[in-house]
Amino acid sequence: MLRIIVLGLFLFAANTAGAAESEAPSRNLVTLSVSAEEEVDSDLLVVRLVATHEAVKQAQAAKRVNEDMAWALAAARQSSGIRAQTLDYRTNPVYDDRRITAWRMQQALRLESAERTALTELLGTLQERLAIEAISYEVSPTVRVATEERLIEAAIQRFGERAERITRAFGHTRYAIVNVNVGTSGYQPPPMPYQGRALAMKAEMADPSIEAGQQTLSVNVDGTIELGRE
Repeated sequence: MLRIIVLGLFLFAANTAGAAESEAPSRNLVTLSVSAEEEVDSDLLVVRLVATHEAVKQAQAAKRVNEDMAWALAAARQSSGIRAQTLDYRTNPVYDDRRITAWRMQQALRLESAERTALTELLGTLQERLAIEAISYEVSPTVRVATEERLIEAAIQRFGERAERITRAFGHTRYAIVNVNVGTSGYQPPPMPYQGRALAMKAEMADPSIEAGQQTLSVNVDGTIELGRE
C-alpha cells in the first residue's frame, strides 16, 4: 500500500546576496518535504553458513574446511535458482595454558534465493557438514528498483501538488523550484542468529522454519521553492 506523508513546511524571507540590506528585495522562500512509502514483500532469502574445523596442524584443518566447502558448493550448484558465494576465510590459534595446541579454520558461505522451498531443502542437506550462522529476508534488487521508481514518481507529483497549494494559499500565482533533493531509504532487518548452530551438525536436523514478512521502502523529496506573481 502506497502512503504519502507531508513531513514539513517552512516559510521564510531572504535578502538577495550582494545587495544592500535596506534596498534588497525579499524572497518568499518555502521549504517543504514529502515522503512516499510502500510495504513490499521480502522475497529474497539469505543464509550464511560456516565450515569450521580444528586440528593440530593448520594444513589438516584447512584441508577439512576446503573439502566441506567444495562439497557444499557442489550441492548448491545442483539446486536451480540458488546463488552461492564464499566469504571470509579465518585462521585462529587455540590456546591451552598460553600454548598453541591447535588451529581453528573457518570459512563462510552465503546462499540467496527467491525459492524458499528449494533453499530450505538444501539447508537440510548442508547442515550435515556446515553450521547455519544467520538467516535473513531481503528485498531483491529487481523489486526494490521497481518499487522505488513508482515511489519517486508519486512523491515528485505530490511535491508539485503541494507546492501549487502553498503558492495559492499565500496569495501568489506561481512558484519556482530553488533546489530539490530526492532520496530513498528502506528498513533492512538484521540477520537472525540461528539458534541451532553448532560445530558438529547432525544430518537428522529439521529444515529451519522461516517467514518472509514485509519491509517498508520510502522515497523522500524535499526542497525549496520561491513564491512569485505574474
